[in-house]
Amino acid sequence: MSNGKTDLLQDYWQQQAPLLDSVPVQMWFLSADGTYGRANQRHADFLGVSRSDLEFRPLRDRWPADVASVCEQSTRAALAAGATIVTQEWMPDAQGVRRLMEITKTPTTIGNGDASYVVCAAVEVASTDDNFRALVESISDIVLIGDFDGRVMYSNPATTEALGYSADELLGMRILDLHPEFVREEAAKILGEMFAGARVACPLPLSHKSGALVPVETRVWMGRWNGVDCIVGLCREISHEQEALQKFDRLFRMNPAPMAVSNIPEQVFIEVNEAWMRTLGYTEAEVIGKRAPDLNLFVDHDEQLRVANILRETGSVRDEELRVRAKSGRILVGLFSGEIIENQGKTYFLTVMNDITARKLAEAERHETIRELRAALGEIRDLQGILPICASCKKVRDDTGYWEQVESYVARHTGAQFSHGVCPDCIKALYPDFSRPRSSD
Repeated sequence: MSNGKTDLLQDYWQQQAPLLDSVPVQMWFLSADGTYGRANQRHADFLGVSRSDLEFRPLRDRWPADVASVCEQSTRAALAAGATIVTQEWMPDAQGVRRLMEITKTPTTIGNGDASYVVCAAVEVASTDDNFRALVESISDIVLIGDFDGRVMYSNPATTEALGYSADELLGMRILDLHPEFVREEAAKILGEMFAGARVACPLPLSHKSGALVPVETRVWMGRWNGVDCIVGLCREISHEQEALQKFDRLFRMNPAPMAVSNIPEQVFIEVNEAWMRTLGYTEAEVIGKRAPDLNLFVDHDEQLRVANILRETGSVRDEELRVRAKSGRILVGLFSGEIIENQGKTYFLTVMNDITARKLAEAERHETIRELRAALGEIRDLQGILPICASCKKVRDDTGYWEQVESYVARHTGAQFSHGVCPDCIKALYPDFSRPRSSD
């Protein structure tokens, strides 16, 4: 600018200084490129700086980038229209708290029309939006406000802390670019589904400035910000949930007891651990996406439904005995315990099986042995007491009065078998010739 024009501006600003300080509202001049001209003391006091720190300096030196951007846009709109416009914009006060201001912007031309400025006059607006903004800036969740082109208009301090970008760096970024590149296409699809009402949340992570993944759950809705229709995104960090899920996954995979997870209400298997597959003989591909009836898993389907109903109604079951059928057809006996678990708004059955097949077989064998012993004792008891026997022929009389040979009676009551021979005394009586001693000849 030539010296003559500079002198003209200086004279103009000198003339405006008393007028600016005489009005009871904040006033300042602003150029199309966002550079201050003169500002009154009320405006400097509101911002908590001296007038010399404001005048003839860029607006962005004192205002947050997102706030400055809105102010610059409305300033250019007033200059383009060539008429006064009234806007509502946020301004940071001396404590850094953003306050909603109603700003009247009037274009003015200095001298011969070479230098154009907007005269800004601001008064604070009593609005619940002020409290809402204060709330947004105080919460620990990531809040991103974007325009309908998907670019960031505002980010709260928690966003900077979580993602490592400054507010200036975030301003104007594509919101989808805050996701890692490998999920951006999926994120765009999920966002469309959320606005269509088909989904309520997006589980995809955001990306830190360093490239590290930031696990979040994102919800979005339509709103207004600084008088402009916008998209509001709230991202809740789920790092702790992810860590807990990883611990659960390790315990699930390495547990020696067969474990399975099925969804509710479909009761379709979505996870089985190694012990489950090893015990029942299935591969993961043969199980995932199937229901227990599809595998003919439970021997007694009614019993399985009874246990499932208990789990659904009470939230847990403990040590319910059920018989299951392995892929080979072998019948196993298990004690089933289970819990209803929830994750990201979905409900699942977690079941654990304690295989007691060997124990049940051992019990059965023990019961059979006991039964056989009892039967033998019963037979022995039949031979106890007084047994009538003939003094001559030695026949035995049974309970019905029937006389029978003693060997028949004993064989019938004990299962013993007899072989026949002749004792030495009977040989002498019956066969004396065989019993006499022979001569030496």
